[in-house]
Amino acid sequence: MGKKKNLIETAVRLFAEQGYDGTTTLQISREAGVTEPLIYYHFRGKEELFTHILNDAFDEYMTRLESLPTKTADEFTKIENLIMASQQAAAEMPRRIRLVMSSCPARIKDADHVCSSRMRGIFDWYKNYLADCLERGIASGEFVAVPVRETVYVLISMINGMIRQQSLMNGSRYKDAKDVAVAFCRRSLRIS
Repeated sequence: MGKKKNLIETAVRLFAEQGYDGTTTLQISREAGVTEPLIYYHFRGKEELFTHILNDAFDEYMTRLESLPTKTADEFTKIENLIMASQQAAAEMPRRIRLVMSSCPARIKDADHVCSSRMRGIFDWYKNYLADCLERGIASGEFVAVPVRETVYVLISMINGMIRQQSLMNGSRYKDAKDVAVAFCRRSLRIS
């Protein structure tokens, strides 16, 4: 692993475990086995390193979302795929997701912070994706007529809550939650 990549991975681990304020550049450099000036060679400081890590996490998550299949047998499969992909992301990139989930809520009101624009972007993506699934499913008779906007917010809250719980609890008690969430959505949306 290159020095920069090792530096970033060490920073991810420390930020996820100790938080932004509890982590110093000196600590990152020591644990990465590099000199502190190397951090400043690649980044202007701790905040830029932190922002780089957050942007990478958001990029990776959005890539996963945007790669979900658009052509499926039915609209419910799209919702199921979203739930599964979100839980898989939390399982496969736990430190990055934990970092976003623990750091961004406090920064979301700061319009200039990366968390604000990127979390809003993900929310808008969720909103459009889920509204499209629900509207098409209702129109085709696959789903019961539900209030789309409100149901979208409930689904987003459920998905975000599951991601938060899995990332903050290291996935230990939430491995089967995705299956329960899918079954719940199936019972709630599908015409029997």
